[in-house]
Amino acid sequence: MTWVSWMLGSPVPFALALAVDLTLLATAAVAALVWWDGRRAVSPSSAGRRAVRHAAVTSGGAAALVVAGVLVPPLFFALGIVSLGARGTATVPLVALVGALAVHAVGELTWPRPRHRQREARLVARSTADVVPAATRRLAWTWVAGIAVVAASFGLLSDGPRSISRVVTPYEAYTVAPFPGWLWTVPIVVAAVVAVVASEVVLRLVVSRPAVEDVDEEWDMWLRRRVARRVERATQLVLGLTLGGLVALGGLSLRWLGLGLGDGVRTGPGLSPGHVLAGNVLLAVACGVVLVALVALVWPARDPAPRAAGARVAEEAAA
Repeated sequence: MTWVSWMLGSPVPFALALAVDLTLLATAAVAALVWWDGRRAVSPSSAGRRAVRHAAVTSGGAAALVVAGVLVPPLFFALGIVSLGARGTATVPLVALVGALAVHAVGELTWPRPRHRQREARLVARSTADVVPAATRRLAWTWVAGIAVVAASFGLLSDGPRSISRVVTPYEAYTVAPFPGWLWTVPIVVAAVVAVVASEVVLRLVVSRPAVEDVDEEWDMWLRRRVARRVERATQLVLGLTLGGLVALGGLSLRWLGLGLGDGVRTGPGLSPGHVLAGNVLLAVACGVVLVALVALVWPARDPAPRAAGARVAEEAAA
């Protein structure tokens, strides 16, 4: 079945058209939200406006990659497109996250430099903790630790690279696939570690970049915190969704193993309440992980932009 994608403008398979259209629509919505958020910022000077615009463009490009990485694999899986393979589908969101962090790194390295003929440099001692929200940063590392623990546990439980079995009789075992064994978990762990290390590198770039000229230190630190929040929220989101997806797949496999319904051709061994219960618990944990990651993404920052220096001076003079 073919469909004319209004984004691609030509007849393509329906699944591909739907995936492309939904991904680009979501990307456009995120870009519009970033632009609107940038318009709300109080820019005390032309240099401040230029810095906000640069940060917004960088964040918009990074968000587009994150949206594509998060949406495309489940769309392809739900629509029956499995050309990416198991490992490819599982690691695409993390690869997209690394790409988004690379965009942020390029944005920090190309930060607008002072344009005045006489340039001044403010030397201020800063650390990553000064600009990074501690809770979100800890959450990202918690997700990575969870991925490592779950990957090791599932790898030890698996009966093969992507299957799990239960003993039915001394001479018979019932096997279910797919299960996130070593074939899935090893590349996921490697990609997750690369992603979280890349996020730390980007945060160091945010801390060490040149200060915005013609603005006070308070406003400059606010902009750094703003960019660092975006980096950490995207990082923890993708890591949290990856952990939730990994746990959910393991839970579904254990449920199938416990139900023992067979494959439609051969009759299964019947119910195993312990495996079903374990699968249900894992599915509940996966839902909790995804919920926490989504809440952390949209949780209000309560970090308003400082008012322009001129506005403060005018208020003081009127008083």
